[in-house]
Amino acid sequence: MNIEHFRQRAQSLVRYCRVEGYNERVVLLWDLSRHSGLRRFVVWNVVEDRAEHCFVCSHGSGSERSRVRSAYAECSNAEGSHLSSLWRALVAERYEGRYGVAYRLDGLDESNSALRERCVVLHGWRHTTSLPIYPFPSVGSWGCPVLSQKAMRVVDDILQREKNVVLWAYK
Repeated sequence: MNIEHFRQRAQSLVRYCRVEGYNERVVLLWDLSRHSGLRRFVVWNVVEDRAEHCFVCSHGSGSERSRVRSAYAECSNAEGSHLSSLWRALVAERYEGRYGVAYRLDGLDESNSALRERCVVLHGWRHTTSLPIYPFPSVGSWGCPVLSQKAMRVVDDILQREKNVVLWAYK
């Protein structure tokens, strides 16, 4: 994993957060160009300028039942696409849902403006792995960034302390 790549993305996101008034201590990065069986979801500690945690994270698998699960994400903001969306999202309110603790996401860009309406949320799931499984892909979602339950507990602990955190999904 190229930490310098994540550092550059984090620094760019922090500049955006500073201008827009969002959290400047912690940012979340989701590199959808990486294979889904690799660690690609990063909790970046801005204060210490380091990756605090790196996790495997599932992406949207699409709405076609016959589609073969892909290790690489296709992206869309369209209702019913069941694909993940690109760009920045505000991690909004915490709630208990079907898969346990989850966070609603509010798209901050045109390319992900329908996240809330599409019910794309950050959550954990028992079928998402905690460890890299490359060359095999992680399970798919309906567009949500999905962590293992163990990883979600770690992220939840951070998000309960930190408010107005931004998640950047990019390729």
